[in-house]
Amino acid sequence: MAVNNAIINRKARFASEGIRFQRHNPDGTIPTPQRFLGFANTADLSKVLASKKGNITIKIDYDTPVTKEVDFTAASDLTRVTVAQAVTALTSAAFTGITFSVDGATGRLKGSQTGTGGGKIIQVLGPLAAALDFGQGIKHGGNGLEVISFFDDETISIGLPKDIKDKEEIEQEGLKGTLNKMIIGAMIQGISPVVTLKEKNYYLLEMIQGGDLDREKGTYDPPLSNESDSPTFYAEIISAIYGSGSSKISDMHGFERLLLRTMIGKEGDVPIEAKAWATYAFNLSATEYTDEHGVKFAAWQEQTLSLTEFDALRVKDISIKA
Repeated sequence: MAVNNAIINRKARFASEGIRFQRHNPDGTIPTPQRFLGFANTADLSKVLASKKGNITIKIDYDTPVTKEVDFTAASDLTRVTVAQAVTALTSAAFTGITFSVDGATGRLKGSQTGTGGGKIIQVLGPLAAALDFGQGIKHGGNGLEVISFFDDETISIGLPKDIKDKEEIEQEGLKGTLNKMIIGAMIQGISPVVTLKEKNYYLLEMIQGGDLDREKGTYDPPLSNESDSPTFYAEIISAIYGSGSSKISDMHGFERLLLRTMIGKEGDVPIEAKAWATYAFNLSATEYTDEHGVKFAAWQEQTLSLTEFDALRVKDISIKA
């Protein structure tokens, strides 16, 4: 019988290499180089442009980031820039291997990698990118479509409690005491990760719960009590797996990748205690995910990676650290 070598089985996870986060497209889908979305209708760019020009940085996977100046001189009203005007300006900026258009399904600004490029992760960064609604920037702020990674032992713990609806037993009793019973099994509703970090990261805080982060003044205000709409995002957790018996850290047999497809969350309590380091926890909730084609997926996906497959990800080279 053939052996399936794609699965590394009968191994145990030890700690984690790290975790990374990225917001969704404004329509709630996971951004890819083949489809990353911005605003619909009109956008106000008046506060992020100087002389009707502004910079955008684009990075695909671990490639070198490319920054171009985007000229909106052709737009007569910077407070009401249309999608078509944004397509023209971004096309004129001439990002190599990237085309911009109007998404047929949503009417939003759409970017796509051209040719045979098989990139997996797209980043579109800068105040102008956020104003164009990449990474849900119009409603929830941020720095555009950004990946924030923690792969340098910055994570303390990652809790992964599953959201399970308990089984039900429904009974019907006759006059003589006989019973009919229907048992409905327990159902997985999602998963509620709790990610605890060593250090305060305001960019991650803004990414996860929104609020108002002023990068120039260095101030942050959380969302108001009437702001119930939260940004959505996904995350990937990558952990080394080992065989039985004694192992060294370097003796991993492979890696486990956990993809959490769609989440919302808030920062947990951060007390100030005597003679203690602060820890920074985020309480997250992952539910089932629906893609741009209407196909539904489970809240998370597990995958095992070989050492070669993990090395090819170059996880420490994805995030553009400020």
